Amino acid sequence: SQRYLVSNGKHSLLKMIRSFCLIAQLLLFIKITLIKSENTDTKSELFEPSHEIRVLGPSSFPKPTDLLEPEGAVPIVKPTHGEHRKNVDAVFAYAEGYDLQYYLHFVETLFATGFTGDLVVAIAEKRLLQPNVLEYLTSVPNVVVYHSDMDCYAPDHVTPEPRRTTNQGMMDIFQMCHIHDVYGWVDPNTGEVLRKAEDPKEARVVATLRYDWYWIWLQHYQKNSWIMVLDARDSYFQSNPFQNLPRRNDPNLVSGHLYFFGENAEATRLGKSTKNRNWLKNGYGNDVIKALANKPTICSGSTMGEAVAMEQYLRALINEKDETSIRMTGSDQGFHNYLYYTDKLANVAAISSLTVWEQGKGIINNLGALRIKTLEEWGNFNLTSGVINNWDSSPSPVVHQWDRDKSLHRYIFRDKMKKMLRKWLAEHKK
Repeated sequence: SQRYLVSNGKHSLLKMIRSFCLIAQLLLFIKITLIKSENTDTKSELFEPSHEIRVLGPSSFPKPTDLLEPEGAVPIVKPTHGEHRKNVDAVFAYAEGYDLQYYLHFVETLFATGFTGDLVVAIAEKRLLQPNVLEYLTSVPNVVVYHSDMDCYAPDHVTPEPRRTTNQGMMDIFQMCHIHDVYGWVDPNTGEVLRKAEDPKEARVVATLRYDWYWIWLQHYQKNSWIMVLDARDSYFQSNPFQNLPRRNDPNLVSGHLYFFGENAEATRLGKSTKNRNWLKNGYGNDVIKALANKPTICSGSTMGEAVAMEQYLRALINEKDETSIRMTGSDQGFHNYLYYTDKLANVAAISSLTVWEQGKGIINNLGALRIKTLEEWGNFNLTSGVINNWDSSPSPVVHQWDRDKSLHRYIFRDKMKKMLRKWLAEHKK
């Protein structure tokens, strides 16, 4: 009985210590939340975090390299073309498997705005590249190119299989893959790579893998650089999105601004969209989708912020895949909305403010949800001028999801992209 009493006493002491720790964590959470709420501008009450489900997140999320043993692994992969310039802004795009005209439209409209930063893109392995793509991308100044060489699998997720394409010639977005040899250990004095690392995580779809690439690329930029991650296939630029941003001259910032961009709240909500509902349900369960069902969708394909804040955001999103193990293509949008609406990013020390811009009121205009009627009926597309406007009638700096509207798709694809392609081929294939 004496042994039992001692054991029971230890158990009671442990319970008391845990209780004190939980109270201390709660007080810290309340303090940080109050401090950060003074600096956080959501731009709309629409994007109020959930009151039903809150997550006490960390002050710093783990690095993708933290799973590797021994400690000290770093990104070692190098671009196949171009060089990062650490003191400039950058646009990141995972752009695998497109025809030349898509690259032309994305790249040419970006640099036509006067943008002078880096464009960093991942493209397919060389055997899968469409004609002239590599020639074009390597001819444009300030474009940094990575070949996305991956180890992929058959539908059983076990049998090795080369990267697949569909019957239409597009990359198979549902194939599960690893990215080996992008991390490793280097000699601290010479920089020589001593050993390369295998991907420590389970295979995942490309739409999820791209965030590992974004995190790797971001290591090349100063903390006060502004970084935009953007879907390349269905986006283009009408003015320089990096103008008029809040700027700090300190390259060693400890915290920074982060911008999210919503989809149209009148047209859709997380629970109304079958895809968004399934991503959340399969990743987090029924209670989460019930709590977030009436929340406006925040698009994961268009995000920007100061590098110090973006670095932690990318860590957080990669971490959600590790915690949920959901394998669905597009699940990154579930992670993105979960991180925001549960306040899981609230404690992150490197994020000083998180602004969510309503659709049509910010730098990036997400058009996808507007397809319930034409853009001309919505009043934000003038077919004569070809300009997409925000709701205040000013041109949207970045247009995302242009291919969802028939008139805009016809205008861009036929009148813009085809002309760009013919012009480039005429100049370079004489």
